[in-house]
Amino acid sequence: MTAKINAAESIRGLACLAVVFSHLAMSFFPFLHHFDPTETTDLNWVYQVHHLPLGFLYSGDAAVFVFFVLSGYVLSYAILKKPEQFQSRLKNMMVKRYPRLMIPALTSCLIIWATLSIIDIDSRHVGLWLQAFAQQDFSFKTALYEGTIGAFLFSDSNINWVLWTMTIELMGSFVLFFLLVLYQWKHGVFWLGSVLVLVLAYMWRGQGFCMGIASFVIGIYIYLYAKQLSAWFAVLLLILGLYLAGAHNTSQAYSWLYALWGEHTYDFSNFLAGPIIVYSVLMSPLLSKGLDRPILVWLGKLSFSIYLIHLLMLTLVCIPLFNLFLKWHWSYSQSAIFSGVLAISATISVADIYSRYVDQFAINISQKIAIKILK
Repeated sequence: MTAKINAAESIRGLACLAVVFSHLAMSFFPFLHHFDPTETTDLNWVYQVHHLPLGFLYSGDAAVFVFFVLSGYVLSYAILKKPEQFQSRLKNMMVKRYPRLMIPALTSCLIIWATLSIIDIDSRHVGLWLQAFAQQDFSFKTALYEGTIGAFLFSDSNINWVLWTMTIELMGSFVLFFLLVLYQWKHGVFWLGSVLVLVLAYMWRGQGFCMGIASFVIGIYIYLYAKQLSAWFAVLLLILGLYLAGAHNTSQAYSWLYALWGEHTYDFSNFLAGPIIVYSVLMSPLLSKGLDRPILVWLGKLSFSIYLIHLLMLTLVCIPLFNLFLKWHWSYSQSAIFSGVLAISATISVADIYSRYVDQFAINISQKIAIKILK
């Protein structure tokens, strides 16, 4: 099981990098995603990559579904690994979950507010997406509200744009707690409850929210019921998952899927990619062992911090370097790629500090709160 948990951390770390790559693409090469049908590109390599099945390298949405499935799996493991401690572990996790997520999220909002209030970044030459982030103006009160309430209850993420996932992460966790109670009571009720919560999620907030909650539920099912896969089948399944993760509606590599699903191709494919990737790796001793590498596990432990601060780092590091390289008469692609690589390196370095002093602080405080409340 240790190899599986380490592999889960590694998957999380790699998925987090995919989110960063996705936002770099949105900032400099938006045709890689081609969300806007009127969008064009003069860069032949960007056009070619968009039409190849390589989108998994920068698929932010698929990565988010991977996060949700992993949360479902890892939380189930943490609560159920010692059945005799089920009630105490469940209560402990329920009390800790919100402060554990809120403290790092709130800190990121306050840092973004303070930084953008002081520093003026020349973002005229980057894409409109990152330009909009760099030029946003908001109050301390807004930062405080979104970091504590808005992001977690209403998916408000006008400051730190990645915080829209916090609503699903928090509510998905409590759906998981509820379903695990049903599982301990009667398995049949657990199965029925799994269906009902998804129906309610869809009725309440629509398809996207339902898919996020479903990813948590699938994570539970993978932990409880998934069987070990043969090496060859796991590899094929992983390839399928990565292929689906790269789907875009206008990509020629997915034209056959578009003929089936139409405008839902991107959404459905990215959603399916999450559980397929997680299942193929965690249920394969070969793939789990292959991803059980110290550097990847370390990256996974930093993933939440990377996720929270990378947009600010792209603004503070990537944009000035991009402007500098353009001033040196480098090509647009060279300037974007090299500034992006350096910004990612800086993000990981800062995330290491953020993880030690903010994320770990959140873990410690949430544990103290749980001890005090459950005493």
